[in-house]
Amino acid sequence: MLGRPLTVLGALAVLGIGGAALLWPRQATRTYGVPTDEQDVVPYVRATAARDLTMGGFVLWAALANDRPAMEAGLLSCTLAPLADFVIVLRHRGWTPQLAIHASGVAGVALTWLLVRSID
Repeated sequence: MLGRPLTVLGALAVLGIGGAALLWPRQATRTYGVPTDEQDVVPYVRATAARDLTMGGFVLWAALANDRPAMEAGLLSCTLAPLADFVIVLRHRGWTPQLAIHASGVAGVALTWLLVRSID
């Protein structure tokens, strides 16, 4: 089953992104496409990091437990976060190169969900 290893890799990537944003929130604003050095933004970036850590942790747990229904539900719901990031950055900044990161996140999670879902 190709979906399970991809799910584990994706979950680890999301955990890495969340952990990095938690530790270095100002640098994370550049990755998200909304660069700023304003101190007031740090709590929001850290909240996004906590969201990523929570999502990544759940999806990793589901994959390691080989719980296919939980993997499907977790992956499907996790497509919403990068989609929301994409829309927020697009509306705030217009087209930026960082949008490709968010779009690839949506596509990667959706593709993995389709692979997990297609296994008998």
